[in-house]
Amino acid sequence: MAKDLKVYNHLNYNEESSSEKDEFVDFLFQNTEISAPEVDENKAWESLNQKIHNPNKSFMWMKIAATVAILAILSVSLFLFNPSPSQIQVASTNEKINVTFPDGSTGILNTNSSFSYPEKFGDERNVSFTGEAYFDIKKSEKPFIIDVNGVDVRVLGTAFNLITTENDVRLYVDRGLVAFEKAGEQTQVPAGKEAIFNRKNTSVDVKSIPSTNIMSWRNGVFTFDNTPLSQALAELGEYYDVEFKLSDNQLQKCRLTVTFNKQSLNEVLKTIGKALNVKTSYKDRIVKISGQGC
Repeated sequence: MAKDLKVYNHLNYNEESSSEKDEFVDFLFQNTEISAPEVDENKAWESLNQKIHNPNKSFMWMKIAATVAILAILSVSLFLFNPSPSQIQVASTNEKINVTFPDGSTGILNTNSSFSYPEKFGDERNVSFTGEAYFDIKKSEKPFIIDVNGVDVRVLGTAFNLITTENDVRLYVDRGLVAFEKAGEQTQVPAGKEAIFNRKNTSVDVKSIPSTNIMSWRNGVFTFDNTPLSQALAELGEYYDVEFKLSDNQLQKCRLTVTFNKQSLNEVLKTIGKALNVKTSYKDRIVKISGQGC
């Protein structure tokens, strides 16, 4: 074919006619040594059919990878648009604090106490707590659970006073039914009863509330009916944040019958002085009581 091509070397392609160009192209097709392979139509159709109905492994892995990527994006989107509710921290120092929880239940923090709870409750109404507080819980099918350092106080709807210390947890039920729960074991406490959970041996002691003034710290109402003076002064001292000191131990035998309703400390001391025939003095948060008394 190379020899035959010499015949066309003299052609000037800029000047040749269209008929001469066509003859040259025909010449190339007729004399080329490269030929197209024969095609087996049946095998071609069979191969195409297999690819349609049986996609290869790489394609399948691409589908799996795409699915995983979509799920990951959806997970991130759900997290961004539905973040977990943030925690609210409430702490008191020298004053009591009233708190309304997300479900409308209320709590009154005594001094030096704290609450921690989410902005919105879920299937359970969870609150963490330390110190002393009075709870008035709205009735609901969702349990209200108070975590007091490893011990749960579980209720549905009730009112109670709760005190936590390093050694124990003290519960005084004002209304309804409350349960202490530790490691799956429950102790139910009805209204008018107190329960003391001992942290060391994990025992629970349930008995009648020793004083009608257990929860007086929240409303300032104290009722003493032939109450031993030492007990009365302990309860009043906690509420008014003072320490009582007796000049004579014989005064401890005195008993007090009186009612205080949100009165000032000076009014309380005047009343005690008249009721017991004693003198009182107050300085630097120390109240001294002296005299014969009784």
